Amino acid sequence: MVIRLKKNKEKAVLNFHPWIFSGAIESVGKGITSGETVAVHSFDGKFLAFGHFDSGSQIRVRLFSFDPNQDGNEKEYWFSKWKSILQQKKDLLPKDTTGFRLFHSEGDGVPGIIVDVYERTAVLQLKTAGALRLQEYLVSFLDEIGFEVILEKREKADSKKTEEVIFYKGNASETIFKENGIQFIADSTKGQKTGFFLDQRENRSLLGKYSKDKVILNTFAYSGAFSVYAMLNGAKIVHSLDISKQALDLCERNLVLNGLSNCIEEQKHKSLVLDCFDYLKQMESNFYDIIILDPPAFTKNISTVMQASRGYKEINMRAISKVKDGGLVFTFSCSQHISFDLFKKIIFGAAKDVKKKVRILHHLTQSPDHGYSVYHPEGEYLKGLVIQVDGEI
Repeated sequence: MVIRLKKNKEKAVLNFHPWIFSGAIESVGKGITSGETVAVHSFDGKFLAFGHFDSGSQIRVRLFSFDPNQDGNEKEYWFSKWKSILQQKKDLLPKDTTGFRLFHSEGDGVPGIIVDVYERTAVLQLKTAGALRLQEYLVSFLDEIGFEVILEKREKADSKKTEEVIFYKGNASETIFKENGIQFIADSTKGQKTGFFLDQRENRSLLGKYSKDKVILNTFAYSGAFSVYAMLNGAKIVHSLDISKQALDLCERNLVLNGLSNCIEEQKHKSLVLDCFDYLKQMESNFYDIIILDPPAFTKNISTVMQASRGYKEINMRAISKVKDGGLVFTFSCSQHISFDLFKKIIFGAAKDVKKKVRILHHLTQSPDHGYSVYHPEGEYLKGLVIQVDGEI
């Protein structure tokens, strides 16, 4: 099956970008169904790449091979590719770490496939029609390499807000895994995403280096991974703030799991079940040495970028205006449509409006197992800064 591009629309493919948008297509072969492998040809009929077709997406083809001899129609092609990725990921992992992203969609040349590993549990998210076509092969591969629990989290067809969980092997919903020797619980059925946010591993380690004797606020805390790192590294007080009591219950379980139950009993750690925007607005000034802002994506659509920018600016204004002089703010955006340049402009605007001296100490991004292709800059979704607030201008 062949997709032919419009005249002069092959440049992105020649630059190895993995997406072909509907507007670039001149013609589609008859009878092609979503998820099917197609050969992409230039307007004048030259082979360019193989990819998966999706009639329901503006990204009409997602490319996985630029080799005319590798069309992906054989099981062996995918098994060989997946084994190679597995070895690469193992080589990237820090010592004593058993939770990582095995397959990262376009970043690993496997569009639409997300697989997160927690010890001997593999959690799948298949985001595209092509990825869904590979589900049987993928489960077979994961079974072959020894996973004891294999499950998929899939959006229900009738709702974008709910997910169904499909167990292919085993039935354990929770798994204890290690990150830099620290134990965490991944709740893969009820938790967000695949059960844990593995992309912040290096950023949590960095927080640990700044935590000793500090008073810390961890907003949008979810299961409290930043809080655990802070307490284990000698923080004086940590407040974990989230609107979800279920998330903060998991946070406290993670603290106990790492021998920190005394911190809860002595109120060195406190869980605050509150709205983060409201708390940042009314909280005491000059109390926290470090504030962590790690909100969910405020936009998943280019049309709402301006609205999302206002949200990011508001929470950063509050944190910058109220953190102690000389204090730090770890601030993040995981919105793909917020570029790093835009994110820095938002922080600039927030600092200017509250008239504070602010210095950037670190640029942060996603963990190496969430790496993105140089040919696909859209894969850099997590942007972060560590800023120091030095007082009023």
